[in-house]
Amino acid sequence: MGSKPGCSVAGDRACSVFGRERGLEMRVIRLVRCMGLIAALIGSLPLAARAHDIKVCKCDEACYTDEVSRVSCERGKVRFQSHGLPDPEDPMMRGITATNQQFPAKHNYEFEILLEPELARQPTPTEAGPVGVAINGVPIFDPSTQGPVNRKTGRRPSAFDAGELDVCGGHAGRGDDYHYHVAPKCLIEDLGPAWVDQGKKPIGYAMDGFPILALGWFDKTNTVEQDLDPCRGMKDAAGQYFYNVKTTSSWDVLNCLAGRPQHFARDRWRHRIDRTGKEITGIPIRFAIKDSTRTSYGRDVCHVMTGTLQGEQILQSNGQARKIRAQEGSLFYCNRSCYGLFFEADKSRAFRGRAIYYDHITDGCPAGFGVARLTTFTPYEGPAQTRKGPPPTRK
Repeated sequence: MGSKPGCSVAGDRACSVFGRERGLEMRVIRLVRCMGLIAALIGSLPLAARAHDIKVCKCDEACYTDEVSRVSCERGKVRFQSHGLPDPEDPMMRGITATNQQFPAKHNYEFEILLEPELARQPTPTEAGPVGVAINGVPIFDPSTQGPVNRKTGRRPSAFDAGELDVCGGHAGRGDDYHYHVAPKCLIEDLGPAWVDQGKKPIGYAMDGFPILALGWFDKTNTVEQDLDPCRGMKDAAGQYFYNVKTTSSWDVLNCLAGRPQHFARDRWRHRIDRTGKEITGIPIRFAIKDSTRTSYGRDVCHVMTGTLQGEQILQSNGQARKIRAQEGSLFYCNRSCYGLFFEADKSRAFRGRAIYYDHITDGCPAGFGVARLTTFTPYEGPAQTRKGPPPTRK
C-alpha cells in the first residue's frame, strides 16, 4: 500500500482526518468568499436595509464648529453660546433675489438642548420661526416666511420658493439675525463626507432635542429618504431617533417635531435705527444680491450688499414714480447717520401701486468707509414721507 505524501503508514488515520479538515477548510474559504460577495452586494443597495449607528456627541466641543463656545452639560441639558454667524468664508446673502434689506449681524445667543429627548404621543406642526440650531450656532427656522397663510394650502409662502434664501440656505431676518430655512448647505459641504456620511455626526439639533443629520449628502448609498417618517425622522440601529435633511431640492430639514418642543434659545442684541431714532425693519424689494460684506471701522460695523434692483417703482424727488427694469446699486448701513436703504413711499394719485424711495444718509459715515466708491441709487430729496415698516404677520 502506498503512503500519502507527508504521511506515514502508521499515520493513515491522522492523514484521513487532515483530509477532512482540508475539505472543511476549502468549504470555509468558499463560504467567506460568498459572504464577501453578499457584503459587496449589500454595499451597493440603496441602503434602506442597512442599519445606521449615528454618533450623538452633544457634550463634546469637537462636535461643534469654532463659531460655538462655552459648551457644558448639566441638569439634563447641553448649553452653548454663539454669535449667530457661520464661517466667514461662507457666501452669506449671495444668490438672494427677493430681500427684506436686513443684514447678517452678530448676536449673543445662548442655547440649551435636552440631552435625553423623548418622543411625544403626537408630533407638533412647525410654525414660522425657529425649529432648531446648527452645530455652528446658527438658528434653523421653519421653511416658511412670515407672509400671510394661503387659504387654499393652509400654509405660508416658502422662503426657498420666494427667492429669499442665499446659496447656503439662509438669510438675515427682521432682527438682522442670520438663520437657515433649509438644510445648511455650505456648512454641510464644509464638514465634508468624513463628518457627515462616514462619522454620521449631527449637523444640528432640533428644538425637541433630537439630532439632525445629513446622511446621503455625499454618499448616496447612505440614503435614508425612503425610511423617514412624516416628520423626516427615523431610528438608528441602537434605537436613537434622528431627523435627516433632504439631500436634493428643496433641502427640507424637518416637517414636524416628533418630540416635545422646548424653549431652547435666548438672544441679546441691538436693533438698527435710522436718523430719527426709529427702529429699521426693512421692506421686501426685488433685489438680486451679488455680494455681501461686513467690515468694522472702530465702533461701527458697515454692511454692504451689492446687486440689481428689478421691476420696482421708484419715487423721484419731483413726486413722480419711475418704473425700472434692472439697475445696479448698493444697499448699506453703518450707523444712524450712514446708510442707503429703500423705504415705502406714501400713496399718491401721481402713481399706481406701491412705490419705494432711496434714503441716502452719509453725514456720519466712519473714516475709511468709502461710500463714494459705492454705486448707489438716486437719493430721494422731495417732501418728507411717512416711514413704514413691513405689514404685521397675519395668522
